[in-house]
Amino acid sequence: MQLCNDTITLYNRRFDPEQDCDVYERTIIRGVHWFNSDATTVDSTGLKAANKVTIRIPVDADFGGKAYLPPKQYAAADDPAAAFTLAAGDLVVLGVGTECLRPAAIHDTHSEAATILQVTDSRRAPQARHWKVVGA
Repeated sequence: MQLCNDTITLYNRRFDPEQDCDVYERTIIRGVHWFNSDATTVDSTGLKAANKVTIRIPVDADFGGKAYLPPKQYAAADDPAAAFTLAAGDLVVLGVGTECLRPAAIHDTHSEAATILQVTDSRRAPQARHWKVVGA
């Protein structure tokens, strides 16, 4: 894919029964395309604006040696540090993100951070196989 020269950091959320809370695994992905746009809507309270992020991740991007697992398989994985997934609710940051794995700290520390809202799997396309990630 063209223009895939960005680096992102993905924070996958999973429940850790030993700690009895959600924990986040960090994956740095190189060779993606990050695009910001503004989304606006009008409702009964007036005009609302939000920042929308669209990320395209080619299947041949650099995942740091990690393998992709669908969300349900990732949740059940014995070693989640060896894999990554793309699921609604996960966090993504433009650039190399910090190792601080608290969601509030990630949004406070990084100006280009988003929560994943939607993932489209286009890996079966004949050309330009990729995942499309939309976040806000």
